[in-house]
Amino acid sequence: MTDATLATAAVAASDTIRTIGILHFTIGVRDHIAAAKFYSEVLGCKHMRSNERYSFMECGGSYFVLAKIPHHVNPNNPGEDAHHHAFLVEPQEFDRALAIMKARGIELVKYSEEGHTTFPGRHAYFHDADGNGIEIIDLHKK
Repeated sequence: MTDATLATAAVAASDTIRTIGILHFTIGVRDHIAAAKFYSEVLGCKHMRSNERYSFMECGGSYFVLAKIPHHVNPNNPGEDAHHHAFLVEPQEFDRALAIMKARGIELVKYSEEGHTTFPGRHAYFHDADGNGIEIIDLHKK
């Protein structure tokens, strides 16, 4: 970046950048190819492409990237759900999603349907093979 680029607008340290959305988020995994298979075959996400380090995924018009990180550390301990990525499902798909996870031997970490004031609905939490939290939510619109 050049000084000319920085000089294009008068700003103050208290100014806020006006972002317009989120392009993608990145999930660290040990094996991005295996993770892409999991997220596409289990969660129905579209695997767009992979290279030597990343798998690019799409889910309902939103994007995420699976990044191969050989020194990846599980962000959650067993049974924890604090660090997670939430995937929306239709109300009629929620119970089916729980049954699919159970049939695949993926342990339910937590289930709740009360106490969610910002994102009301039914919530179910699981872990992927790398310990990343996955939330399935049937979001009740206010």
